[in-house]
Amino acid sequence: MKDRGRRKAMVFAAGLGTRLGVVTRERPKALVEVHGMPLLGVVLRRLQRAGYGEVVVNVHHHAAMITGWLWEHTPAGMRVHISEERERPLETGGGLRGARPLLQDASVILLHNVDILTDLDLQLLLEEHTRADALATLAVLDRPATRYLLVDSEGVLCGWEHPAAGRRRIVREGDGPLRRRGYCGIAVIDARVLDLLPDEEVFSLTPFFLDLAARHPVRVAEVPASFWYDVGKPGIIEEVERNIPPGTLA
Repeated sequence: MKDRGRRKAMVFAAGLGTRLGVVTRERPKALVEVHGMPLLGVVLRRLQRAGYGEVVVNVHHHAAMITGWLWEHTPAGMRVHISEERERPLETGGGLRGARPLLQDASVILLHNVDILTDLDLQLLLEEHTRADALATLAVLDRPATRYLLVDSEGVLCGWEHPAAGRRRIVREGDGPLRRRGYCGIAVIDARVLDLLPDEEVFSLTPFFLDLAARHPVRVAEVPASFWYDVGKPGIIEEVERNIPPGTLA
């Protein structure tokens, strides 16, 4: 029988990191350093502080470097499982689907992109998810973004918008005016979501969450954060090191 109180986390670390250019030519994005610590190390330490002792990490680009680093540097007391995507990166949705055998004994799963640096309260996010008894809860912030999630007054995901491209998708009727919110690259899902993933091999989680929201209420949580960075473009690392003290990251 599944332990209904068991929780795990998954870190998406299989991306090619092409937006970082030469920085990721000889190493994976997960091992790019900020204040001398690899992004993966920062995320794992934050997960451990939030009570996640068992983590799945998916790998593809320079996979051996990541597994070697984990062998030497996994935080004490934490168990890390590797989900290897050998032929090609499967994006976030395909990566989650590929990792199902390593996650299906959990009750709730926290999802975290490896290139997100933030002090967003992961414990509070889990509490919001549990309180709403939701299938999925996406962490969002009221921040500028290229693409937005559209959220109603009750915190339910109702759609998606790319203003510059003039694209908008509404998947359900909302309660009151819809608000634009930027997705944080962090979410909590009930393990039942694993059985609702499509049969596609390669897909992103954002359109999947929208498809899910058309059938079931998907929640969003505006968890306070004093900083949030997507370390996916040149110059962001330097910006983080200028603005965020080393001890604040992990």
